[in-house]
Amino acid sequence: MQSHSVTFKVLAIAVIGGGCLIASLAVLGLVAERQDTGREATEEISLLWGRRQTLVGPMLIKRTLVAGLPREDYVLPHSLKYKTTLVPEIRSRGIFKTVVYKSVVHVEGQFKRGDWAPVFGDESAGLFSLGISDTRGIERQFNLQWNNATLAFESGAGVDLRAMSGLHATVPLRSVPEMIPFSFDVELKGSEGVSVAPLGRETVIAMTSSWPTPKFVGAFLPSSHEIGRDGFNAEWRISSFGRSYPQSFSKDEVGFDQVILSAAGVDLHQSIDIYDMVFRSVKYAVLFIVITFAAFFLFDVLGSIRVHPIQYLLIGAALALFYLLLLSFSEQIGFLAAYLLAMLMIAGLVTSYSWFVLRSGKRAFLIGILLAALYSYLYFVLQLEDYALLAGSLALFLLLGGAMYATRNIDWFSLEKNG
Repeated sequence: MQSHSVTFKVLAIAVIGGGCLIASLAVLGLVAERQDTGREATEEISLLWGRRQTLVGPMLIKRTLVAGLPREDYVLPHSLKYKTTLVPEIRSRGIFKTVVYKSVVHVEGQFKRGDWAPVFGDESAGLFSLGISDTRGIERQFNLQWNNATLAFESGAGVDLRAMSGLHATVPLRSVPEMIPFSFDVELKGSEGVSVAPLGRETVIAMTSSWPTPKFVGAFLPSSHEIGRDGFNAEWRISSFGRSYPQSFSKDEVGFDQVILSAAGVDLHQSIDIYDMVFRSVKYAVLFIVITFAAFFLFDVLGSIRVHPIQYLLIGAALALFYLLLLSFSEQIGFLAAYLLAMLMIAGLVTSYSWFVLRSGKRAFLIGILLAALYSYLYFVLQLEDYALLAGSLALFLLLGGAMYATRNIDWFSLEKNG
């Protein structure tokens, strides 16, 4: 049994390393729990402030009875322009933060007689309807400018727009020109982001904000955009040829969900989510355990330093504790500061402990350099995102090559016999 002491020690270290890895992965459960709590806090803030806003409209709508059944016909604008300025704000619920915004939206366009006349015929008026997903975000009254006349909006979209609310106004259709101009300005609060359905034959959507990390979403990407540290501006130019619904239709012909799905817009994306970063960090726990244990094992077999399995266990426990410290500090001081603090604490703890385990300040210093290099490299990999897998694979290759080179002259069989 004694002749195989090195083999049994390797097996014992592997078991201890596996236990430490399980302890590290247990942090993932805490990450998921905190993410759920964060989502609940975000939902509460959105509920009070205003949810994600989607604007659908304006539309001219004709309501009639056909064979005793209600019928709704929709006519879309000939041209439509949205100019939106988003002013972001950070709101907190406890330690959890989320981004909300106030927006100033200017809308203008024209309805063409050739589009609405076949639907409305001799009707003297129509329903001007604007769908807004959460009208609680409207703080001030505003009016509609219709063919140089000022008309009052009323609450509600005037028709059933599924899950959307909105506003409506009754507009005259007699004694109007071939192209009827309209415009209005609305101040709207919301959270997460905003989208606009491209209802015009030609739709132009312009958005600007001081938020530096936008995420463009929806059925269309911007035709042009600029993103910098001071914010972003983007413009969509969308033709009706890119839609799946015509310029006029009845409610039975086109489902309103189809119209909503054509919307394009932006989310105020938070570039660094501490929980995602901690989650990605934990995935590299096995790398830290294997490399650190390998370093101690090499000192063990090459330097005639006896490292007890209990000492491996304590070192592995310190490595696993890093992720718990990273998670708890990140919620208070942000990811970068938390990473530096947790790294200094764990690297300092393991290095000072190594001084006694390895009976040498020089060897302990080498362990400290190794841990600092590993943690620095991990942070570098976490920032890469798209190239993280490649960088991690190359690091493993280099470390494996280094281990092979360092142990190339070891006679493992003699070590077994001398054990």
